[in-house]
Amino acid sequence: MMKKMLVLNFFPANHPPVTGGEIRYFNIYHKLSRYYDITLLSQAGTRRTVQFSPSFREYRVPADPRHIQIITELVQELSSGRHGYELNLIKNLKLAQHPTLYKKVLDRLYETSDIIVHESSYLVEYDQNLGSDQKLRIYNSHNHDFLLAQNIWKNKNARKYLPLVYKLEKKLTTNANLVFATSTGERDSFITMYNLNPAKVKIAPNGINPDEWLKRQDISRKRPGETVKALFIGSYYPPNIEAVDYVITYLAQKCSGVEFLIAGGCCKPFSCAARSNVTLMGPISHSQKLQLFATVDLAINPMFTGGGINLKTLEFLSAGIPLFSTEFGIRGLELNDQQHYIKAEKKDFPDKINQFIQNKKMLIEIAQNGRSYVNHNYSWSAIAKNIKHEIDQLCGG
Repeated sequence: MMKKMLVLNFFPANHPPVTGGEIRYFNIYHKLSRYYDITLLSQAGTRRTVQFSPSFREYRVPADPRHIQIITELVQELSSGRHGYELNLIKNLKLAQHPTLYKKVLDRLYETSDIIVHESSYLVEYDQNLGSDQKLRIYNSHNHDFLLAQNIWKNKNARKYLPLVYKLEKKLTTNANLVFATSTGERDSFITMYNLNPAKVKIAPNGINPDEWLKRQDISRKRPGETVKALFIGSYYPPNIEAVDYVITYLAQKCSGVEFLIAGGCCKPFSCAARSNVTLMGPISHSQKLQLFATVDLAINPMFTGGGINLKTLEFLSAGIPLFSTEFGIRGLELNDQQHYIKAEKKDFPDKINQFIQNKKMLIEIAQNGRSYVNHNYSWSAIAKNIKHEIDQLCGG
């Protein structure tokens, strides 16, 4: 009989998933549902139950009146400067202290669940039995929440909540039976910051589905002088917004022979590109993403801050797109410059693009190497099998 796994998260597992968080959230549990009976408990705009398969479903719990009240209070409290990203996270810290509809559903599902999984530390207070019952707890982190917040939260008033983020993530990591980090760097930071037993902190990186990509157009057939298309994609997330700003204000003007396509929620703060060779596409569907991945010539990843393994890096490589990335953008992956990708830092990014875009043979070879490496090492199926193995070890098989 399958063990019942209840997974707590503050955003839904949209299918097909679009943003990096959604991609990880859906795919890990979709693959794990071969071994466990899985219920995702998510927050969403409307009440809905989605049955993905007989052993995999999602309960989407809508906001209740306290939701609006807390947001109104937070907007006033965080009034100085940009605060949209921080507001959404702090909202969840506050809501978890109240008897919301989400908590009522959680309390009901808790009774019949064998394993409770937290996707972040922001909903910890809903789990009132954490540390006092015998049920298995897992923290399947997307990031080291406190460290990420400390590094990227810009709003001065929002930063007053950092001690609470630290306290809750410490509580979760201390009481969890297993903690999964997305990279060795974050595994080390969890162990060091929260004084954890290294034996219970494991790696569950971000991944890909190698078979989902469309066949790519052959860039070797591109005529001399024909515009090169470079893609960046990202959600509404401060590090992605920082990267888009860099493309618009610096990179595009230095690479006049390249058309930069920018897709995703990261376009939102930029009402217009202000450059003839930058196209802001905004949010796109999964099918549009697949088509873009098949037709662009290059992928760029000028990331300078953030946490976890960058999922767009894995997807670019898995799809076979020649990738130009900062070293930070490929963090957590053992990639070699000019073997799997082309390393390009803030100051020399345009020089690297201009240097290599005409060397199509080299770009094709690098892309093939990157694709083989990522598809072999980072499939969601393999990641899920490893998670199951670690749970089996904890449960004695």
